[in-house]
Amino acid sequence: MATSRIVKALRANTGARDLRTVFEDFCAMSGAAIRNRVDRNGYQVREDEYERTRSHYTAAQMDRFAEALAFVALELDAQPRDVLGETYMQLGIANRAQGQFFTPYSVAQLIASMQINDAPAQLLTRPFLTVYEPACGAGAMVIAMTQALAAQGIEYQTKVHVTADDISAIAVHMAYVQLSLLGVPAAVRRILPQSRPTSDCGRQSSALQRAEHR
Repeated sequence: MATSRIVKALRANTGARDLRTVFEDFCAMSGAAIRNRVDRNGYQVREDEYERTRSHYTAAQMDRFAEALAFVALELDAQPRDVLGETYMQLGIANRAQGQFFTPYSVAQLIASMQINDAPAQLLTRPFLTVYEPACGAGAMVIAMTQALAAQGIEYQTKVHVTADDISAIAVHMAYVQLSLLGVPAAVRRILPQSRPTSDCGRQSSALQRAEHR
């Protein structure tokens, strides 16, 4: 599989830390590094957390993390899809006891194609579309939606704004990394049950909802 290079690099970083932790650290550090290049709000908090996580790894392991992120970017550029969701499932680290399972991208594509067929008509009366994804997982539904829009000749980078929520910290980081690399304007937030969002950077996706921007 095309994601095998990512899997190989991450597996090579196990040892003192188990594979699930390695993947979580990879996504968290990648997300922090991307966000700190464009957002000064909360910069130092993210930088300190990045350094604490980095201290658990050798220079060679950090190089492999950088290599893995480069492979993610290349895969997204070559064939936009849920690359990190694929990687997560291939690593075999999903917590099935908690029902963790990322929507197959082919399913996300089918759902997205049925939901945005009126997008060109909507854009005749509003400057851009807003999308709310209440259980974004790694971002498969949002990615599929952007690609369906692109297939209709719509520039999603300027014609869509996404709000993507999830209760899982790892899902938030996965979605944030992928949507950032794809240039999707989005607020990705972790929301705990019966609480307000705990972080703003991002399991199984549900229906996309579009509403007029206010």
